[in-house]
Amino acid sequence: MTIAEEALKALTGWGSHPVFVELTPNKAPIHFGAEEFRARIEETTRLLRDLGIKERYLVTLFLGNSIDFVSIFLSLIILGAIPIALKMDYRKIELDEIFANAEPQAIIAEQSHLPVIFPYLPGRLVIARSGGQLLLQQSPAVQLPPAGIPEEIASINYTYRGYGFPLGVMIPHAQYLMGARVLQAGLKGSTGESMLVILPMPHIFTLISCLLVPLLFGMTSVIARTVHPRLLFEYIHSYHIDYITSIPEMYELLYKFRKQESGLDSLKAFVCGGSRLSESSYEKIRSSFGIDLLHGYGLTEFTPVSRNIRGSARSGTIGPLCSGVCCRIASPDNRGAGEILLSTPHMARAYYRRPRETAHVYTDGWFKTGDIGRLQNDHLVFIKEKKNTRKINGNIADLDEVRNAILMYNGTADVEVSYRDNALSAQVGFNQENDFEKEVKELRNFLKGIIALYKIPKYISRKD
Repeated sequence: MTIAEEALKALTGWGSHPVFVELTPNKAPIHFGAEEFRARIEETTRLLRDLGIKERYLVTLFLGNSIDFVSIFLSLIILGAIPIALKMDYRKIELDEIFANAEPQAIIAEQSHLPVIFPYLPGRLVIARSGGQLLLQQSPAVQLPPAGIPEEIASINYTYRGYGFPLGVMIPHAQYLMGARVLQAGLKGSTGESMLVILPMPHIFTLISCLLVPLLFGMTSVIARTVHPRLLFEYIHSYHIDYITSIPEMYELLYKFRKQESGLDSLKAFVCGGSRLSESSYEKIRSSFGIDLLHGYGLTEFTPVSRNIRGSARSGTIGPLCSGVCCRIASPDNRGAGEILLSTPHMARAYYRRPRETAHVYTDGWFKTGDIGRLQNDHLVFIKEKKNTRKINGNIADLDEVRNAILMYNGTADVEVSYRDNALSAQVGFNQENDFEKEVKELRNFLKGIIALYKIPKYISRKD
């Protein structure tokens, strides 16, 4: 079954509790029950068909967190189209590569975001979201042919492997559904409980753990359109939040402001992924909130690979392997550490229109993660990244892509990009001996227009 069919099936006999609650600061909350959400999906599906979305169309999404994001995503799948949910942080370098690779037939975007993606609109069907409505912005003069995507593919999600450009992972419905089932097996959530959604929805981690898990297993997704700690604590208290799924950096932020808050007794577990969680952070967060802290590991190509299980979580590990996942450590050293290799019938098998990169990472039925780890009893331990990428607040930064962006700046002679103190660092050599501080300021302003802000190095020094 497709994820849309499974979602609609789950809405049958849902109960009286909401499917979604959407919270926006200074606005009234939006509640959707099961019948209301089913009607929204049916309405959105009809509208998108009438506006020109066709089967096997690739549709890029530039949408903020909302109930509409979910209904649009599922409606596209019902129509047989392929959603490509993209970060609204992306700028010229990322967008040039993605649009050249995917050649999408259609774009659905927030009205306010259209100026950012203006160069990519010509020749495509463009639908804008404004005030909760979907409006036709333009129809292509020539009808574009559909893409040759296999029916088992649910979406294309872009990620990085250290090649210097993004890769479109062709994710099957089976990965979404298996991922949701094994995450629920670790979480052990119950019908009527609630999960706070903080992470941006285009992330595969968010799509599976924050949206599919609650939707398929009868829990309410409370969508927070802010990461302000005061408001998040208010939401936890007011909506009796049972679970939060987020990245370690967010839990560190909540821990920092924890002593100022009360009324958090509803919390049962934090689901954690996206970047490394140290043992010291694990212990202080878990003990401070008095909850289970379930750290796990996954990639866009397959999420989740492993996860800690509620009631038996261990610090310093990313949990036991999920059901149906085989793992081996390539060329282990004397500590048993080496590259993590994976195999599962449910994982993605190819990058869209990237045969060379596909062949490089998928070998003899095994997927090379590009991450170093080891097995400790029955748990997997993450050590570091082997591939030329690093995590910035849960986001992947490709070091070669950042280096290439800096080299595009006029007057740059040489660049080295590295990672230290949980941030990117760049050593830059300029062609001329200008005022270095002024040059760095102008370089930062230049980079803001061509790459996502989180990829701009925090530290920039002179290269000798």
